[in-house]
Amino acid sequence: MSETTQPYTLKMANAIGLSAAERSAAELRFRMALESGVGGREFVVPTLQACMLARSLTSQLSPEELAHADHDAEREVIALWENAEDKAILFALKPLNRDMGEARFEIGA
Repeated sequence: MSETTQPYTLKMANAIGLSAAERSAAELRFRMALESGVGGREFVVPTLQACMLARSLTSQLSPEELAHADHDAEREVIALWENAEDKAILFALKPLNRDMGEARFEIGA
């Protein structure tokens, strides 16, 4: 772990019916897939923060304004995070072989 790595916490919430071992395994699968999706552990927090900033900067734009080349960077950052998060969720939950309802993963910096 390098000195520039930003630590983060990860918790699976609303995982009704899961044992502690199942929850822990799902959290580990999510963490591994998310870190892989954003390029490494050190990029999780900065990518999440960049995505949140990009969303706030573009939240009031019309679809036409958002499609303009001036907002390519914001769209790319949002897409990077959303793709990594979506894949991590699927990777984490698929082995459970059941509908997890409102379960979600919460990341804290």
